[in-house]
Amino acid sequence: MKVYDSYFDELMCLFPSLNDFLNLDKYKHLQNKLENPLDNHHIIKQKELYKKYLDLMSKKKKKNVYDKTLLYMCDEALESYKYNYDLTPINHQDNVLASILEMANGEGVYIFKVKQDYVNFIEKIQIFDSIVQSIIDNMKKGLKKRYTMPKIICVKLIEQLEELLSTKTYINKSIKMKLDFDFNKQCEDIFVPSITRLVVFLKKEYLNKCRTTIGMCGLPNGIKEYKFLVKTSTTLCDITVEKIHNYGIQEVNRIYKMMHTIKDKLEFKGTLIEFNKYLNKRRDMNFRSKHELLETYKKQLSSINRTIMKTQFYDSVKSKCEIIPVPHYNENFSAEAYYMPGDLDMKRKGKFYINLRNIKENNHMEVESLTLHEANPGHHYQLTYVNENPNIPLFIKIATNDAYQEGWALYCENLGKYKTYESYYGKLMLEMIRALRLVVDTGIHYYGWSYDKTFKYYRKYCFESDIQIHNQLFRYISIPTQALSYKIGERVILDLKQTFKGRAKEFHKKILEHGSLPLDVLISLF
Repeated sequence: MKVYDSYFDELMCLFPSLNDFLNLDKYKHLQNKLENPLDNHHIIKQKELYKKYLDLMSKKKKKNVYDKTLLYMCDEALESYKYNYDLTPINHQDNVLASILEMANGEGVYIFKVKQDYVNFIEKIQIFDSIVQSIIDNMKKGLKKRYTMPKIICVKLIEQLEELLSTKTYINKSIKMKLDFDFNKQCEDIFVPSITRLVVFLKKEYLNKCRTTIGMCGLPNGIKEYKFLVKTSTTLCDITVEKIHNYGIQEVNRIYKMMHTIKDKLEFKGTLIEFNKYLNKRRDMNFRSKHELLETYKKQLSSINRTIMKTQFYDSVKSKCEIIPVPHYNENFSAEAYYMPGDLDMKRKGKFYINLRNIKENNHMEVESLTLHEANPGHHYQLTYVNENPNIPLFIKIATNDAYQEGWALYCENLGKYKTYESYYGKLMLEMIRALRLVVDTGIHYYGWSYDKTFKYYRKYCFESDIQIHNQLFRYISIPTQALSYKIGERVILDLKQTFKGRAKEFHKKILEHGSLPLDVLISLF
């Protein structure tokens, strides 16, 4: 429909960096543009855009699924401006500056093919200093309002920024053509002074004034702002924090009992902690090299493609999933695994990244469930299916909806064969992490749990290393409610599936056919 196209056009003009991700030829002329979403003038334009289409959608008497979704998105965006999220505009988990540097080195979403791409990129990053200054200005406003990030997260951010500078992350080592200028030097001249200024500000002015609390409940109006984030992350209007917290506790206890069942079936006589250590030390469960690890995941994906994808799904996707290591410079700040989608024209393939920081922390037990989640039929299949489907509007294709996308990926872990107890135990270990997230995220940000209490609770039920647990908790503190989306989204999908008993292909087609929808909208289709 024209209204969807016009909305998308206006959105692209306002946020030209979206096309670095999408790589659509129609918007190639925006390649040298980068927005500063924190700029006051830009914020006014954002509000005008969302208000315009909120009004248009509200006037329609008969609303289809995409009308409802656009209405939901605009309404949610406008409400978000009422709160103070802009006063903590950056952290080590959500760092726009790191993303821009990653684009420069060729590892990110920006594609360098011809000389003009390098010229355009230098033009694009002329706004970099303005973005950094807006970050500093907003954080200064936060200081005045006593609205700051937790001190422990500020420390992590400083570490990350200094790592980016010391390793010169922005250096592009894959330039294969002769340019009329020194690309890397120009990037360095733009990036280094600005990031250095931010680091100095954080160390000298900000760090010592950061709050010692870790949850949003420690902020002025924090409880109300957390509840709004719960609604946006779950895309469910009638859900409460209390329900999420209690559901998490129930799931933790259920999964914990199932883990004991696996231990008993393998006739292990010790405690669950001892059982976990035993599995992690078993030679057949460990990887001997990074190469073996990557090859194991690739073989698992091939097996899933031959079995599950053929028996439970009608449609295949053209673009294949690449399995590669997390870039070395980001290993200490990255999740254990994540997926980066391909573009809409399939010029850039989707990538399943695995963190090889320490291969002793990786285990054969997790391979099947993690591949189902990140590759097929999880993130890669779902997002590529959307990208390749011409009937889905572009504004839906670019929507970031974790409740749907992460809920789907976690649901997909239930489709595994798990022919060994060890493999199923690996699935339970990952599911336990997702259940724990419901408890600790709400515990931290709503119930005011201390870091020590949160760590002890997490440690009781999760058998990752202390370093892994700390990294997980830093994530939940930095990005409130995002971690709720996995189990809540999965729960909704599992509930919807009950009406399709024995008809997996039909169910999967119905869930996927419209793209990433708010869960409230998705439920209305069934």
